[in-house]
Amino acid sequence: SRTLRIFGLGESGVEQLLRDKMNTLTNPTLAPYAKEGEVELRITAKADTVEQAQAMIAPVEQEVRAMLGDQIYGADVSSLEEVVVPLLARKGLTLGTAESCTGGLIAKRITDVPGCSDYYLGGVCSYANEVKMKVLGVKKETLDTVGAVSPEVAEQMAEGVAKALGADIGVGITGVAGPGGGTDEKPVGLVYISIWYNGQHYTRKMKSTNGRDRVRMQAASTALDMIRRNIF
Repeated sequence: SRTLRIFGLGESGVEQLLRDKMNTLTNPTLAPYAKEGEVELRITAKADTVEQAQAMIAPVEQEVRAMLGDQIYGADVSSLEEVVVPLLARKGLTLGTAESCTGGLIAKRITDVPGCSDYYLGGVCSYANEVKMKVLGVKKETLDTVGAVSPEVAEQMAEGVAKALGADIGVGITGVAGPGGGTDEKPVGLVYISIWYNGQHYTRKMKSTNGRDRVRMQAASTALDMIRRNIF
């Protein structure tokens, strides 16, 4: 078997794109499995030898990659962080994180990967606005004008943590994880994520309605996926 990991496209979306191929293939077979905010796509072949099976899998994988593109973040890996840390290593880049609503979840996931200490410098869990201002350099007028849950604050957090830690890449994440704290303008599940790299901000708005834990996990995964996509 060869397992492709997909982020940014749900199980129904994967099935819609690959339905014809899944229905016609018998050996190898192609089957999607829903994971926590992701999809696992397994290509399985049966043959007399491992080498023969791998040779049968290869063209199917190539075709699937051509159809799904960069929605596939890795093969035979178990998580986005297992892709991001080696990417940092290959590029020789360092990372710092500033987290509000995720409460250090990105830092936890990155430090689960052995060898990350050469590339992950550390993180700031800036739950309070005072910490955002004093440690990360978020501007008071920004907080007063647009509020803590905003793209502007996420960008200032990302740039601020990179400069504070001397990192090449900074991540800033701020949002409303719930279950309370939401408003009509900024509902529960609204999160802004920003990556600062090479003097540029890559910022994304995310919405989720699946509960506090899912909001936090999806936000952390989205941040890791944004690093993967924007480090050239």
